[in-house]
Amino acid sequence: MTTTEYLARLIAFVQRVVPITQIEIEAFASRATLRMFKKKEHFVKEGDICQHLLFIHEGLFRYYYILPDGEDLTKDFAIDRQNPFCTAYTSFMTQEPSHIWIETLEDSLVWMWDEKYVSSLFQNELPWILFAKKMSEYLFMRKEKREYAFLLLSPEERYQQFLKDFPGLNQRVPQYHIASYLGLAPESLSRIRKRKS
Repeated sequence: MTTTEYLARLIAFVQRVVPITQIEIEAFASRATLRMFKKKEHFVKEGDICQHLLFIHEGLFRYYYILPDGEDLTKDFAIDRQNPFCTAYTSFMTQEPSHIWIETLEDSLVWMWDEKYVSSLFQNELPWILFAKKMSEYLFMRKEKREYAFLLLSPEERYQQFLKDFPGLNQRVPQYHIASYLGLAPESLSRIRKRKS
C-alpha cells in the first residue's frame, strides 16, 4: 500500500463515524508516525502507561489479561479491515498503568499518534470531540453486547455471534485465542466447530 492508500483508508473510516473534512483528516494524518510491529510483539504490557493511539493499516492485535496462574484471557481484537483504531483505552485516557496486554498476532503496519497530541485534539477541536464521543459510544455498545452474549447466549450462539462480528477472523487467529475470547475450553470450541461443519 502507498501513503495515498493509507490516507484514503483513514478518511473513509473517520467519515463513516462523523463528517470530518478531508483537510482536517489529512492534518491529523500528517502527525502520524508509520511503524511496523512484528508478529507476537507487544504494543502495551500490563503496568505500562499507554502513550499512543494506533490505526492498523495491515495486521491484527489481540487484547488480553494474564491471570495469577499464568493463563491468559482474550478480551478483544483490533483488525485492519474492521475496527482499526487500537489503544489501551483506560490507560490512554487516564495516563495510569494499564491492566491489559496488547500484542500482534500478525506482522502489523500502523500509523501511530502521541497521546498528548490526540488528547488535545479530542478536547479542543469540535469535529474530533464528536469523533471521540462516537467512538466511546461504539466501545460501550460493543462491551454491552459482549456482556449480553456471556450472560444469555449458549456457547454455540456465542460462536455464531463471533463469526458474524468478526468475518474471516477464524482463519487468521489461533483457535485457542478464539476459545478464550468466547469463554470456552479449546476442546469445547473444537466440538462446536465439528458440529457446525
